Amino acid sequence: MEITPRQPSKNVMYFSKYHATGNDFILVDGIKYPETPSWWHTETIFKLCTRHFGIGSDGLIVLLESEESDCRMKYFNADGQEAQICGNGLRCLALFVRDQGYPVNSPMTIQTLGGDIVVDFLTGDRVRVAMPPVSFNRLDLPMRGQGDCIDEELKLDKDTKLKITALSVGNPHVVIFGEYSDDQFNQLGPVLEKHSLFPEHVNVSFVEVKGPDTIWQRVWERGSGPTLSCGSGAVAAVAAGIAKGVLPFAANIKVEQPGGELVVAIADQYAEATLEGEAVYVFHGVLEF
Repeated sequence: MEITPRQPSKNVMYFSKYHATGNDFILVDGIKYPETPSWWHTETIFKLCTRHFGIGSDGLIVLLESEESDCRMKYFNADGQEAQICGNGLRCLALFVRDQGYPVNSPMTIQTLGGDIVVDFLTGDRVRVAMPPVSFNRLDLPMRGQGDCIDEELKLDKDTKLKITALSVGNPHVVIFGEYSDDQFNQLGPVLEKHSLFPEHVNVSFVEVKGPDTIWQRVWERGSGPTLSCGSGAVAAVAAGIAKGVLPFAANIKVEQPGGELVVAIADQYAEATLEGEAVYVFHGVLEF
């Protein structure tokens, strides 16, 4: 099957597959499509992302033109719902733009629903992302209630109480510190994701502090379930650790996740946050509808 000679059309989707520490994405160059394509629907995106029945991925990213930035990212979770931002997805998109042959700047600016994001190309395929400001204010997640949510008790039922920290890094996160089994992760993750406190649902991180500059993290991602890695989740985990007093400001924190290691640094008083790691091209292909 020929992959590249024909032009993309409403019923033909050319795509590439990338991953960032195991967090994998379908990427599509939406700039080349002359009209709204037939695959741009929630149900179709869900099928494309579903493993064994589609291409399989944690999300789908569309590259679009932007009047105010170098380009724009439209990001869909694996359930087909659009989300504000994805830290690992931004790193994959930066490489995709370069690999598609577009001129790239370093730094380059990518427009997202979570704000304009600055991305730097480092050595090899390593990319650093300047993430949106950290906020613990419930209104920014959004989360029901008032004020900040830092190390607060949440009672799920008469037998289950958790200490949670909730924050936004351009998208909503809940972070829980402690040792949790696989069964607890799989049980608590979906319950917290769709808890009534979070009207737009939430990403859920389970974090163990391994040392002064190292944490272990697993993420139940909003709309995708368990993922091997989550970039914005790594930033949220480090910010929550600083707020809890177990991690320092202005240090390179190693975030170990099932898919690999990320590096997060958060400046004093959460003035800025960066996420660093590799992104990897996997393959490309074509689908006809």
